[in-house]
Amino acid sequence: MNDLTNNIYQTVSGGGNVLLVGPTNSGKTWYINNILIPFLKKKKIEVVYFSDPDNISEESNKADVIIVDEVELLIDQDKLEAGSSGYEPYYSGVYLKKVKTWHNKLQKLTAPSIFILTRNNQKEISNIVDNVVITDWGSKVKCLAFDV
Repeated sequence: MNDLTNNIYQTVSGGGNVLLVGPTNSGKTWYINNILIPFLKKKKIEVVYFSDPDNISEESNKADVIIVDEVELLIDQDKLEAGSSGYEPYYSGVYLKKVKTWHNKLQKLTAPSIFILTRNNQKEISNIVDNVVITDWGSKVKCLAFDV
């Protein structure tokens, strides 16, 4: 985790954004709250954490670094839907509307940010890490895989 923490620190301290991608229940949120945030605070960096984009407030841009958990990208929607075996759409209409609202909020962030995204298999994670440089909401990001 030390390399990951240092990589994130170097990116955000240089004014960049990070998209951290990993599977459900892999410890991403635990890592953010128990390792990354304390590390950044020791470096005298003011951090604001949001458990999901619904909770983003106007106060967010007063922080040095913003962390937003549970973000969603639709860049790989076609691949996710093609790999889905369910009869229902991979993303419901209600969820897609919610994601659009999230993207509108995320677009307004001006401080360096760390976005946490869930993808549940290595192929999905690699696809994001290898191909995404700009998010759906227009933020340039460095994509990093969260390895368990």
